[in-house]
Amino acid sequence: MFSVSQAARRLGVCSKTIRRWDTQGYIHCLRTPGNHRRIPLSEVNRLLGLFHREILESPKKKQCAVYARVSGHRQKTDGDLDRQLKVLITHCRLYSKIRPLVFTDIGSGLNMKRRGLRRLLTLAQRGVIETLFITHRDRLARFGTDLLQRIFQDYGVRLIILMEEEDRSPQEELVTDLMALIASFSGRVYGLRAAALRTR
Repeated sequence: MFSVSQAARRLGVCSKTIRRWDTQGYIHCLRTPGNHRRIPLSEVNRLLGLFHREILESPKKKQCAVYARVSGHRQKTDGDLDRQLKVLITHCRLYSKIRPLVFTDIGSGLNMKRRGLRRLLTLAQRGVIETLFITHRDRLARFGTDLLQRIFQDYGVRLIILMEEEDRSPQEELVTDLMALIASFSGRVYGLRAAALRTR
């Protein structure tokens, strides 16, 4: 479940728009005992799908897009995903006055089959996206970021990394890659252990 502000950040609109959509019946909101709106994840995904389909079917001009990713649901619960989106959307709106396309994923950076990333690549391939904002290079992927950057470049997409790291030596890059592998492997092992405990 998302609060109004969280759903607004995911969809790249303001909170007032979410409330208006609820009043108009465009989005289905639930109510808490305190009468606060809560938007199911399925509704947010439905609207994102409608936005992307509408753009594919009747593209007007190239769009600005943002992509945010966290590795697990705990990071999402801690607000990491929302913080990324807030920073990205703020920068994107300084660059372009048009509402940005928002893509998010919860999953490992080693997984190249992430739904948000695939949607992003599809729209980039169709020539819909002009500029893509990410916070850090590893938000796109743990490995193969240079390849993804080249793919976006071939599709005419300008990739803007807000917090780009300084040039590193080959040894530093190797250490970083090894640490990423260990972190991803550890997360996978802990996830399997947690799943096994839940089934007991």
